[in-house]
Amino acid sequence: MASTNLSTRANILSESLSYLMPYFIRLKSNHYDERTNPEGILNFGVAENMLCEMELVEKLNAVQKWTAPMNYYGHPAGEVEFREELCRFFHEHFRLDRQKLMPTRMMITSGANAGFIVYSYLLTDPGDAILIPAPYYPMIDQDVSVLTGNRVVRCPLLDQESGEFRLTVDIFKHGYGVALADGLRPRMIILVNPQNPLGDVYDELTIRSILEFAAEKQLHVVIDEIYAFSLFVNEKPFESMLRYMSLPDPTRTHFLWSFSKDFTLSGAHIGVMYAGTSDLCAIATNLNFFMVPSRVVQQTLTSLVADREWIRAFIELNRSRLTEKYKYVKSELESMGIRVRTTQSGFFIWADFRPFMKHVTFEEENRLFELFFENGLFVSRGYNLGCSQPGWFRLVFSIKDSMITEGLKRIKATLSLFSN
Repeated sequence: MASTNLSTRANILSESLSYLMPYFIRLKSNHYDERTNPEGILNFGVAENMLCEMELVEKLNAVQKWTAPMNYYGHPAGEVEFREELCRFFHEHFRLDRQKLMPTRMMITSGANAGFIVYSYLLTDPGDAILIPAPYYPMIDQDVSVLTGNRVVRCPLLDQESGEFRLTVDIFKHGYGVALADGLRPRMIILVNPQNPLGDVYDELTIRSILEFAAEKQLHVVIDEIYAFSLFVNEKPFESMLRYMSLPDPTRTHFLWSFSKDFTLSGAHIGVMYAGTSDLCAIATNLNFFMVPSRVVQQTLTSLVADREWIRAFIELNRSRLTEKYKYVKSELESMGIRVRTTQSGFFIWADFRPFMKHVTFEEENRLFELFFENGLFVSRGYNLGCSQPGWFRLVFSIKDSMITEGLKRIKATLSLFSN
């Protein structure tokens, strides 16, 4: 709600998440607990991973220590030891046989969202267009548009002829033309690989074709690989953009990652930028100076990633549990007649509820969303993720068994009410 007492920026910010905040606040105020609040709201909407919670808590308690330097200001780009350790971590797990990462091009941010804010603030000007494949993680709008005055141009992944969601360079060529027709200057492409909410994993050939188009048009490309280590078992090894040789435009190609997903630490708010140039990273520290994460958390995570044997075991355990949970929830949803799109990674299922809708419209999709919430289930509807076709929902499965069991019951009960 707009206020005459606030700035124009504040009023824009107040409206930007008006569709989500009331639900999120009610969820947090009345969240489900099997013992203490069994009638509370179940969270199938926020992408957090609880599957390795105990193992991680035990390890973090073992490595966390407070030392005298933590009392004082640290490096504005993030602690040097932490960045060096992360370079070694990425070198091993992304199989960087021919590349050497430089800590001077890396900056530690308060989560991936902060990384998006920094990139968009430094690489674009107000009114520029940022091209994003849709559907996508909706908070990106908040990061790159609301706070910096840019315009997001959605490039639909849904191919109207085949009915499939496909990432191709053509969707960006079309989006580029749309931006120009609207009087905007395209300046950046954002890619999320593995993708959210689809869970697709894109190979180098696919990404490279987009990088070549971006180089031709002198566009920056930010590639967010926040689910890089959350692939299901038996999937091909992930191809990080850090591993690509001879990038078409290396100074305009930038990396982003976070501990929030692969290490289930969304509460830690630790993101990692690896910029196309050291100069960009140096300038970014001016913006990061008062937002850099605490030295306590950085030191704890330095010790965590330094334990290479534990890290390897944790990644494999997490992938195994994600795979098991995905298969179970997918099977249960399909037994209810829900169409589930096969995926390769992540914490969520992209589910098609069109067979239950009398009219395939966004109004009908919203009616189902509201009914889910009335029945104590918070989910993400496709419209809010920028999906161009009504009827799709993102359902998070990386939660505790009791929550999944109760959530599936509520889905079934809601669909029974919705269809009558």
